[in-house]
Amino acid sequence: MRRLFALPVVVIVVLLAAAAANAGRQQQVLDCEGLGTVTVTVTNTTNDNSVAWGTGKISTSLHGIPVSFSGAFTDLTTNTVLFSFSQAKGQGNGMHNQPTVPCASPPETATGGELGIPGVDPNDVIEQAFTAQVVLKP
Repeated sequence: MRRLFALPVVVIVVLLAAAAANAGRQQQVLDCEGLGTVTVTVTNTTNDNSVAWGTGKISTSLHGIPVSFSGAFTDLTTNTVLFSFSQAKGQGNGMHNQPTVPCASPPETATGGELGIPGVDPNDVIEQAFTAQVVLKP
């Protein structure tokens, strides 16, 4: 009887561990200078006050370490930059002796209504652009 009970418990523990190991990961497509278009596995962050400075896995043998991020939300209908941001690791001194590669995600578009941006016409087309400077490591 104990063996019949133990097997389902072991299976549940293994499934929970597998789910926890995959939590907070997503794939992102980037265009990187010298590499072309790559799919990167990155860690999600749920904390609005943090920046995900963890490595992104590009392949089984290559990782990218971000040293800066930047991006912008632009209203293409009115040709107005609504919001832009930039963040540098270590106030610009993070891994400053390492060569970096520029990477960018393909621009995404949505309407002002889909994004729920206050003060923007819900029918305006908004472009979201994102770039990063990355140190590549084997």
